[in-house]
Amino acid sequence: MSLLTPNLIGLGSLEPPPPAPELRSEPRLPQMPPIPPRDVQAVSDQRLIHRLLFAFDLVLVWASALVTEGLLGMLAAVHLAAPQALLQPKKIGALLLFSLLVVLFMQLQRDYVQFWKKSIGHESQLLAKAILAAAIVTKSCVYLFGITIGVGLPALAAVAFSWALLVGWRRLLLSQPIEGLTEKRNVLIVGCGPNGKLLRDYVESHPELGYVFKGYVDRRQAGKRPDPQRNREEGFIVGPVNKLEAVVRENFIDEVLVSVPADRYLVRLVALNASKAGVPVRVVPDLYDGLALGQPFESVGQFPTLTIHQRAIPTFQLIIKRLVDLAASAIALVLLLPFMVCVAILVKLDSPGPVLYESFRVGKKGQTFVCYKFRTMSDKADELQESLAHLNERQGLLFKISADPRITRVGRVLRKYSIDELPQLWNVLKGDMSLVGPRPPLPREYNKYAIDHLCRLDVTPGVTGLWQVQARQDPSFENYIELDKSYVNNWSLSLDFEILWKTIAVVIGGTGQ
Repeated sequence: MSLLTPNLIGLGSLEPPPPAPELRSEPRLPQMPPIPPRDVQAVSDQRLIHRLLFAFDLVLVWASALVTEGLLGMLAAVHLAAPQALLQPKKIGALLLFSLLVVLFMQLQRDYVQFWKKSIGHESQLLAKAILAAAIVTKSCVYLFGITIGVGLPALAAVAFSWALLVGWRRLLLSQPIEGLTEKRNVLIVGCGPNGKLLRDYVESHPELGYVFKGYVDRRQAGKRPDPQRNREEGFIVGPVNKLEAVVRENFIDEVLVSVPADRYLVRLVALNASKAGVPVRVVPDLYDGLALGQPFESVGQFPTLTIHQRAIPTFQLIIKRLVDLAASAIALVLLLPFMVCVAILVKLDSPGPVLYESFRVGKKGQTFVCYKFRTMSDKADELQESLAHLNERQGLLFKISADPRITRVGRVLRKYSIDELPQLWNVLKGDMSLVGPRPPLPREYNKYAIDHLCRLDVTPGVTGLWQVQARQDPSFENYIELDKSYVNNWSLSLDFEILWKTIAVVIGGTGQ
């Protein structure tokens, strides 16, 4: 009889099989909030920016070609002492064809797709190729149709001038700190193993990508402490993954890159904490485990990534804001120069010391810069502040005395009408400040900030702001912070213009101290 027969007929003559071993369960994956689809407004902004760049380049190339042709025509007329038609209709049409071909060839090279992440050298080469190709095609077309537009110096000059203008225009644009476009982005890398180090090396060796490495996030939530002796990269760990939200706030992080080998639990945990902090997360394709379904595929240089959490950036509005800052500050500095010279003379005659007061301030993302004002206090004012601390009329970290004995006679008038802040227009022109935004804190104030205070430094500081027009005399530091938070969270161009309009009334009213 078969040994299996007793079990088959219900006789328990054999010992029951041993119980199956218990399976070790994976850690419970944290619940992820639903991932929003790609932001429609952000996509619309990108398309609008591309179209504006396309149109601007077209007009710029055409205008430069027309100017070159016109100037050389005038020189030829003077040299030959005979009147000549400077710009014939056929020439204007040929130059328009040349301009259109330039931007079309640039489009074919995908030059308008994040050209701000290319090096200026590479960008210059792409522009040169597009312009030379356009010149060859234009010359072939005009030859076939029998149009005379001139060869030699005029054509070469038009090509060279067009290239120089396009390169110069891109250099100017790249020099402006515009979030979501040209501004540097602080990044954290999760994992400091070989993949993390490779990603860090690539980011640091390609500054044109716009990334600034700020440190590693340790994937270990507990256990061994970082050991730089074992792995030199561990010396750059800024915190563990379970404290990612605080690390992001403290280091003004714009993006988190995940470089560790496939770990579903870790990726979900990073995405969850990053979403709380409001920063995007990028992972290599085999790490996302379906989290990024339908999300845009992008690359960080040679590293393909998928975005599983994103934050909408109103790039187009920020471009307008920067253009307004540039134009307004430049015009104001020129128009107010005589008045500012008179103020400088009065400051110098009123009391000994420099005309300008230069102080270090903390700007966007914790960057320190020199802020300029007309000096309104005695030359030793900073040294006397500690002895006057008992007279402080503000709460928390703010310091203000209505009858401050350090203020000079001229300084009191300058402060009353905010004239002392006119030199900050130079800070606006440089990009350290904006016309509207939270006031930049002193380093000693910034060093005492709590984590939830740091959000006011997510935007560029301003000459005027919501606090100045709504609660300038309010002594409460918490109200001061709440107004700045409200500005950061609800920013729009219309809010900026509203604050600028109200600032005029505040200045005329002489509410400064």
